[in-house]
Amino acid sequence: MARSNPEECLALANGQVAAAQALRDDLLAVLFPSRGTLPSEYIQSQIRYKLQLIVRGIEATLLAEKHEHSHSWGILADSGLLREPAFIAFALSRLAEDQLLQNLQSATNALALEQLPVRLLGHKNQRIADMARQLLHAAQIAADDDWKLYQRMANSDQHMLCWRVVAALQDSHIADAEQLVANANALLSSVDSGSNPVAIARKLVFFLEPEYRAELLDPRIAGLYLYVAQMEQNFRLDADFLFQMMTDEQGMPLLLLLKGQSISVGQLVSYWSALRSGAGKILPPDLMEAYDALDVIEVRQAVSNWALEAPK
Repeated sequence: MARSNPEECLALANGQVAAAQALRDDLLAVLFPSRGTLPSEYIQSQIRYKLQLIVRGIEATLLAEKHEHSHSWGILADSGLLREPAFIAFALSRLAEDQLLQNLQSATNALALEQLPVRLLGHKNQRIADMARQLLHAAQIAADDDWKLYQRMANSDQHMLCWRVVAALQDSHIADAEQLVANANALLSSVDSGSNPVAIARKLVFFLEPEYRAELLDPRIAGLYLYVAQMEQNFRLDADFLFQMMTDEQGMPLLLLLKGQSISVGQLVSYWSALRSGAGKILPPDLMEAYDALDVIEVRQAVSNWALEAPK
């Protein structure tokens, strides 16, 4: 049965948003089995992998060398110190971000588009040109160096995890305790937003002239970070939350995000294809019909309500 009823579409999207919020809490069971139905083994393994990369990255900085195997992961996992919802949410967001980057890379390669951040390098306003350069640099680091993922965590989470890694390394007698503390202080004082493409894009969108707004609404032209930064501004939702909503398997939250930006039916298919992958790349006919039936004002209200449930 086609989902063409606007009220049903809004209800479905809100239900999928609530399910995405619950997923973060359900994933706590990955490290501490206790209740309910677990997410797929693939999701569990990917979350573990991201968390292990974060821990290994902190270790590599503390010990001034990289190791293939973490000295502290086992201790942290066994003692339950990695059950923090903030760590799980961060890892989930990085997985969603990775998927969106991969999808958009395929779409832009096929269309041979020169994305907006590259063109902004020649902007007459030097501040904007410099921010575009920083964005491209930070995006490249984010794509190439998973060992630096911890630099993108919230300050409180960086501190929490760093000191837990220090404690685990001290218990293992891997390095001199005083030196570990000194290295941890140096690590935490050296982290800044200049390495975070999301933060840079947020600033850049704020300074861009109105003439760029149409391009910012096209993910293939804007690139992921400027596109999501514009969406943050439109809906007052956090980028990490938006990454997860845009990659929801059933697609209804993404449909509402596009409708809320007044994307036309003609643009919908190309935008959807650029942001989705695999079987979800083809827009189902019933979703197309549902999209056409939705009221923009009602959709914007529904999306604004998601902020009340979004992770803080």
